[in-house]
Amino acid sequence: MKTIKTAGILTILFLGTGTAFSQSRKTESINGVEKTDNNKKIQVEGVGHKLNYTLNGGIVEVEGGDNTVAIKGSAKKISVSGTGNKVYIDKVDKIVMEGGDNTIFYKTSGTKSGKPDTSLTGVGNKVVKQ
Repeated sequence: MKTIKTAGILTILFLGTGTAFSQSRKTESINGVEKTDNNKKIQVEGVGHKLNYTLNGGIVEVEGGDNTVAIKGSAKKISVSGTGNKVYIDKVDKIVMEGGDNTIFYKTSGTKSGKPDTSLTGVGNKVVKQ
């Protein structure tokens, strides 16, 4: 009986701590789309989102399938995982893609070469300069 009580108390503590941390982070979340305060991180999860954002040097994470995200401005890093996602951005420094048939279209990069540093894992992933 004592073990069950202890386990119950620990569970409540862990759940309470998780709730406190999730509430301390200022985000706007609608249908799997999250945008943090100060516009430093955009996170898209799910299927079939068509979204437009403005970003100035933050991070973009897209997970899921068939999402189309257009970003006016720049990102330090874009991470994409899943299938059939498309991201359009003006300027990006680093790109990480996993999954299949994802495409990132960019106009310029802040790297010395003028091309973003890329890490592509999967089949049919592309980085295309516009």
